[in-house]
Amino acid sequence: MESVSLHEIIQFTLGKNPTRIKEQVDELYTPEDFEKDLNCMNATKEGAGCIINLIKSKCSPISEQTEAKCITSNFLRCDFDTGKIYPWYLCYQFNEGKAFEQQIEMYHQGTTLSVKKLNIKTIGELKIVLPDMEKQRTIGNLYRQSIIQNDLMIKQAENVKKFMMTLIRRMEEI
Repeated sequence: MESVSLHEIIQFTLGKNPTRIKEQVDELYTPEDFEKDLNCMNATKEGAGCIINLIKSKCSPISEQTEAKCITSNFLRCDFDTGKIYPWYLCYQFNEGKAFEQQIEMYHQGTTLSVKKLNIKTIGELKIVLPDMEKQRTIGNLYRQSIIQNDLMIKQAENVKKFMMTLIRRMEEI
């Protein structure tokens, strides 16, 4: 399997500068929208591509709820043929893949801490290996499921803590 540069398979669109967005824009894509999309709280929109959060250096599929929202300059929209690259596979590679991590670390070498934000040029130069679509779907869906399971476990732990605190308070009252 050979690797390709992202700019060869993805069309990137940088979000608008917030100061240039006119007031008639009803819905801005927010960091909260990004987290909801990444954590599978919104329904993924088939064929809609992905969004990269340039501040967090993370990637998320675009959801039905956020597809029409206006993105700001902290985000990069990625449109591509979902027959060639599966959105959740791209997210896995970008967020967790060792090859991307090494490439991004090489980019960051020699830069100060305040200049670690990725840009379109750097992201476009990242190389990705594209296995067959079945393998991409398997990897991408496992990654998506791991995010869902992690969130469920965190919620469960929070519920256990609340329950225990309630028990302790009641014991103190007696």
